[in-house]
Amino acid sequence: MKEEPSSGLVRELGLTEALAIGLGTMIGAGIFVLSAIAAQRAGPGAAISYALAGLICLPIAMTVAELATGMPQAGGSYHLISRTLGPGAGAVVGLGNWLGLVFATGFYLIGFAQYVAYFLSIPTEITVLVAGALFIFLNYRGAKLSGRVQNIVVVLLLLILALFTIRGAFNIDPTLHRPFVPYGWGAVAANVGLIIVSFTGFEKISTIAEEVKQPGRNLPLAIVGSVVIATLLYMSILYVATGILSYDVMADYQAPLVEAANRFMSVVGIVGMSLAALLATASSANAAIMASSRINFAMGRDRILPGWFNEIHPRYLTPHRSVLVTGLLAVLLALSGQAAVLAEISSALFMISYALLTLGLLVMRRAKPSWYRPAFRVPLFPWLPLFGGLAALAVIGTMDRTSQFAGLGLIVLGLAWYLIWGRRRSPLEGELMPWLSRERPLESVLANVEQALESRRNEILVPVANPTTAKSLITLAGTLAQGGVASEVTALKVVPAPLNLPLSVAQEHFAQDPAQDDILRRAAKHGAAVGVRVNMLLQAVHGIASGIVAVARNRPQTRLILLGWHGPLALKRIRSSVDKEVVNSAPCDVAVLLDRHPEQVRRILVPAGGGPHARLGLRLAHDLATGSEGEVVILRIARGEEVDTAAEETALQHMARSELGETGDRVSTRVRPSSSVVEGILEEAEMDYDLLVIGASEEWFLRNWLFGAIPDEVAERARCSVLMVRKREPTAVSWLRRIGRWRGRLRR
Repeated sequence: MKEEPSSGLVRELGLTEALAIGLGTMIGAGIFVLSAIAAQRAGPGAAISYALAGLICLPIAMTVAELATGMPQAGGSYHLISRTLGPGAGAVVGLGNWLGLVFATGFYLIGFAQYVAYFLSIPTEITVLVAGALFIFLNYRGAKLSGRVQNIVVVLLLLILALFTIRGAFNIDPTLHRPFVPYGWGAVAANVGLIIVSFTGFEKISTIAEEVKQPGRNLPLAIVGSVVIATLLYMSILYVATGILSYDVMADYQAPLVEAANRFMSVVGIVGMSLAALLATASSANAAIMASSRINFAMGRDRILPGWFNEIHPRYLTPHRSVLVTGLLAVLLALSGQAAVLAEISSALFMISYALLTLGLLVMRRAKPSWYRPAFRVPLFPWLPLFGGLAALAVIGTMDRTSQFAGLGLIVLGLAWYLIWGRRRSPLEGELMPWLSRERPLESVLANVEQALESRRNEILVPVANPTTAKSLITLAGTLAQGGVASEVTALKVVPAPLNLPLSVAQEHFAQDPAQDDILRRAAKHGAAVGVRVNMLLQAVHGIASGIVAVARNRPQTRLILLGWHGPLALKRIRSSVDKEVVNSAPCDVAVLLDRHPEQVRRILVPAGGGPHARLGLRLAHDLATGSEGEVVILRIARGEEVDTAAEETALQHMARSELGETGDRVSTRVRPSSSVVEGILEEAEMDYDLLVIGASEEWFLRNWLFGAIPDEVAERARCSVLMVRKREPTAVSWLRRIGRWRGRLRR
């Protein structure tokens, strides 16, 4: 038995999920609450204020993208700066970002309460308390919206706001835009310090850098793309809103954007914009609590804050103390009701962080450590990062004195705390010192990946969760390995972790829990019983299906994923399943076993088809028969009144020879006339077979949705065990094959 350590943190999040995290935080109270205040201060020219804020954030976003692709790990700005400029700067930025998010959360809670009060006569203080308690509870327990639901929320927000701007553009009163800059360009510039908090969501994407797939591509696209999308959206909304409502009365309305929508979309506008406002402010508040609790949790791990913050709840596996402190502070700030002040103080703290980020990039470019190999580099270096950093500092100069002093005071507090507490306790020593050796494993990871890519795919990956099904899966995997499919079998246990707990911490926690290894050790014993060595792999993930796919993607040696059956793979039932998600997303071949516990696998039935999945099923069935000394029967269902059985038999034998070579007596063929493919397969399966191997459906999506796929129906009705297989093909080949099928149907 070979015990294998984790191959590293899995990457589960794609571009859409990363964009959803950024935009889900950005599209919130910043536009639904601050738009009226910004318009009151600068008139219709507030749209230009949002454009200026976006232009300032764009080079910062590029800076974050380069640093994040060079150091794709969790922690966001705190991690990037503490590892470039040292722990002192990290303490300043960590405390600044944490408190910045706390102030922002208070601001978001106020915005949420204001829109609730638009419909219900509930005091905003009560709503703040209830909503704050709910978000604290969700993060304390580890509950979260799935990535798919988060994507839906963001898409819904974008659609509602896009509809508002498009419809509103045809109802603008041009006289309301004259004069466009009634209080001068100074007022337009001064607005930036207020509303730039609306853009801070892009930096949150870097906090989950180590969990993003293809970080060299997806991180820059998500970080920069979220800024571009938000800037265009904010400008359009302000331009339309100030063309519907007079800028000098916008702040008089409790929900100004809802009132504007009511002017040209009536009830539909009220419902749509109210729904968007509630979703946006609630999701922003919840996301801010989650992100901020991660920051002080990370600072606790680095001993810049007391280890008290670093405790994980023994049951919920969440940084519960960090969540409680963060949430309670945010609620107390929200009870002040000073939305504009909270927004500006939050902006001031983030601007200091942005300026230090650009300084960190300059240091990294100058030091050129061997491990720093970012997939994205800021163009026009060093001028573009310098512009962003200086502009961020200039924004602080446009703010009220209260915000400036609060920001400066908190920075001094961070430095003082580090000098008094953190300097003697934190193991960090900056970018050029021992941290370099600690981060050098990144180089070995890259080298291992390159070496693995050159090796053959020789592994069967078996996710195990249930001891009963694990035995059958390992036995089947061992038989396949003995038949020649692969030389190694790896049992994988994925353990879900809450979203507000970094995967690196969850991995360490689960690795120290002996109970997590129990099923893996059982799987290894099952493998030894059938004469196969089984490797063991324990992996912390945020989602079971995405985690399995990410593990397979990180292990280029994986040839086949062997799963237990959890339900239909088609969309006959409108629900998701782990099997379906893995089958559709895995970077390798997949087989799903519906186990009906045969005593042995000696007779295997393979319905013949022309697609790649059926051919893979035939090869796997042959390898199973080889490993178990069994036999394979290839079945062709012949439909129609006149069937040339001899010709069909000849075609089957030719297919068997072309796929398997000379098979001897182990493979036989059979043609069964039947008016129904499903009924024909099921009738044959009644003839004392131990296993039915069938290729996944390639039928049209809508047909699967309405009527169910043939393999699903066969699997659910067959009395023997069923193994559904899916061949992973390159995307281009898959699309060409689909086009060919569609053309054939059109010709018929």
